[in-house]
Amino acid sequence: MKKSAVAVAVIVVLGAAWTGASWYTGTLLEERMAGEVTKANDAITQYFPKAGVKLSYEDYQRHLFSTDVRFTLQADPAFKGESALKPDQKIVLKEAIDHGPFPLSQLKRFNLIPSMASVHTELENTPAVKAIFDATKGQSPFDINSRIAYSGDTSSRIDFVPVDFVKDKTSIKFSGATIDADVGRDLSAMKMTIASDSLFISAPNQHGETENLTLQGLSLDNDTKLGKFGLSTGTQKILVKKLNLGIDGQDGVQLENFALDGIVNDGSENDINGALTYTLDAFKIKDQDFGSGKANIKFSGIDGAQLKKFSEQYNALVTTMLAKGENIDPDAYQEQVIALLGQNLPALLASKPTIQLQPLSWKNSQGESTFTLDITLNDPQKGTRPELGMLNAIGKLDAALNLSVPMATQWVKQSGEMMGYSGEDAASLAQEKVDSLAAMGEMFKLTKKQDNSIISTLHYADGVIDLNGQKMSAEELLQMMMSQPEGFEQAPDDAAPEQTQPSIAVPPAN
Repeated sequence: MKKSAVAVAVIVVLGAAWTGASWYTGTLLEERMAGEVTKANDAITQYFPKAGVKLSYEDYQRHLFSTDVRFTLQADPAFKGESALKPDQKIVLKEAIDHGPFPLSQLKRFNLIPSMASVHTELENTPAVKAIFDATKGQSPFDINSRIAYSGDTSSRIDFVPVDFVKDKTSIKFSGATIDADVGRDLSAMKMTIASDSLFISAPNQHGETENLTLQGLSLDNDTKLGKFGLSTGTQKILVKKLNLGIDGQDGVQLENFALDGIVNDGSENDINGALTYTLDAFKIKDQDFGSGKANIKFSGIDGAQLKKFSEQYNALVTTMLAKGENIDPDAYQEQVIALLGQNLPALLASKPTIQLQPLSWKNSQGESTFTLDITLNDPQKGTRPELGMLNAIGKLDAALNLSVPMATQWVKQSGEMMGYSGEDAASLAQEKVDSLAAMGEMFKLTKKQDNSIISTLHYADGVIDLNGQKMSAEELLQMMMSQPEGFEQAPDDAAPEQTQPSIAVPPAN
């Protein structure tokens, strides 16, 4: 047989195999479709029971290499109540599915990894979403391309289109966004990145003013999986380059380069460990730069099984509250959360977890202040001194404060200027306020003045407190804080209290 004939035979065999595999993949997709829709409806019933909507699929057209289908969300005729959608309204997702093992759309991107299918999804323009299409000038607000592995894992790219919308006195400008997500079939693992350049929203408030929100440079990077306790572990990073809240076109509160970097890991035995780092490069109000800050938080020794139990109970509570829809009572919800925490707190603290704040700091042009904390917690019910109450929950504590006087004075001065004081009056007020704070701390023996800083150190262990080098019991500390400090004399009941510092008159309005 000639080589050319062999080549043709190979192509025919491969083509037949591909055709057969694509046909078989199409049948697998069709078999799974009804089950996935049922799961989606179960989730809607569980988490949004008062929505009164139901998902279905229609116009299912299976071809040899592809399938077209429309998923429709509409009012559930069996629902007793007012549905989120009117009977004649529909939200429709159009999907074009290329069958595996080598979907045609995937081959166009030179991806030769065998897959069950590649799926392209768009939102259909229906009366229920007409306002969205008006804002996107007739385009689907998102475009989703997904690859489904035979294992059930999915890899998706979601593109949100730019929006330039103006109606009445409300305007929205959105640069668009992209989401890349790799998700395990059972949600046991997830990798996701989100990126968007800008978002601007302008709308009137109840006072007749126009509020503006500007967000620039949003990014999120998530890489998590379920750990041995069934809790999400891994890393997450969030960055916002600039956030500005203003009124009537004027800059108000500005945050620059706010970042969160977090990690959660399973410990060596039964515990969960983690760390969070917050950073903020600049905090501004109008033209005043109030400085930058950071916080490093570490926690360890949290009982994984107990945390999982608490998490499940909390999620069940949230689900119950969501089922009430608009009838949620915020006060009742808060009370139930506090009660739930109280029930689980002893078990959560029994493993003696530790929390470290190393450090919390704030820095401006005049200096930097820091606060550090290292605390080990205990089950308060195992405390030997009931009269100490929740103090029994503290096994060991070390804390230190170093408040820079120039930094604090600058902060108070800027605050005064924001209130309308002149620079000279604001500086005088700031000096008085910070001096008064330092004097008050020394009178109550809580702080000391040292090297142009207000400092304080606190150590607690085994019922003994060491405050700035002075050892005492918890009872003695409470007594000292409640007692009359030296330099303060109780005024008679019929005598008016004297002002401890001069007041500064509020300047007249311009």
